[in-house]
Amino acid sequence: MPIASVTKIMTALVILRTHPLTVGMSGPTIGVSATAYSVYQSELAAGDSVVRVEAGETLSEFQLLEGLLLPSGDNLAVILADWQSGSEPAFVQLMNQLASALHLTQTHFTDSSGLDTGSVSSARDLVLLATVAMKNPVFAAVVAMPSVTLPVAGTVRNYNPILGQYGVIGIKTGWTSAAMGCLVFAANVTVAGQSVQLIGAVLGQPGGPQSGLVAAGRVATALLAAGAGELQPLRLPARDTLVGRVTSGWAGQINLQVTRSISLVGAAGAELGLRLQLRRRRTPWIRGAEVGSLTVTTPGGFRWQEPVVVTRKLAAPSWWWRLTRPF
Repeated sequence: MPIASVTKIMTALVILRTHPLTVGMSGPTIGVSATAYSVYQSELAAGDSVVRVEAGETLSEFQLLEGLLLPSGDNLAVILADWQSGSEPAFVQLMNQLASALHLTQTHFTDSSGLDTGSVSSARDLVLLATVAMKNPVFAAVVAMPSVTLPVAGTVRNYNPILGQYGVIGIKTGWTSAAMGCLVFAANVTVAGQSVQLIGAVLGQPGGPQSGLVAAGRVATALLAAGAGELQPLRLPARDTLVGRVTSGWAGQINLQVTRSISLVGAAGAELGLRLQLRRRRTPWIRGAEVGSLTVTTPGGFRWQEPVVVTRKLAAPSWWWRLTRPF
């Protein structure tokens, strides 16, 4: 489906991958050319979502990202694309290359802002994209801001209708007459005392530029409640549970166990992945020696790792055993 300004998640991600920032950095400054000012005037006249700029003004990379992601400046997407790649088509090529690298099989971009109906994706792909984007600390910091102040535009606000509610910490809205109301969201929820980040995507909600986003916010809120309700604490194996055995030719079997209960959060009925890894270690081993680890993962990507220890002493093999054992 068309995704409108949700496209700007990828625009920002391409910029941050090619021009990385750390939290607190402003990055290089970019001048607003006469051409960029003409784009602003043209898009303003067309009723598009724009951020006010003036020819000759300079904005930092970080400020451009703020204006891109909060009030969804279509004209700022063009400025960033030209700065990065020299032209919109060249930048869009980078966007599609990254989409392919991230295995977003239902996603294709035709512009940097999402005004073009050819920029399409699916809710599934957008959740994957948002998961990657939210791992970037600068991106996550920007989309969590309720408002920012820019040099010429002044104070601009975040269009996310549920930001700051229900644990929501971002990330991006979108609306066009073709895409309707769109919202990709991230929220921190607490399940059994553990903080879990839920990421979701809502597309095609009916309504105008404002009412469509409100409708998308209502659906996102329902999704958050349903998603949190599907989660439950998963505790296994329990402390001192047998998780494996090591067999030695001279001393028989030695049991392996974890020293703490493994506790994580996952969906009810989810299949868990268990992986026991042992590392090379010379004998003798004392009781309780750490010889490896047990990793438990859920389909949602939650991961817990605990050390694995031996339950009794393992002496080194005797010289007689070494001399007489078969080769």
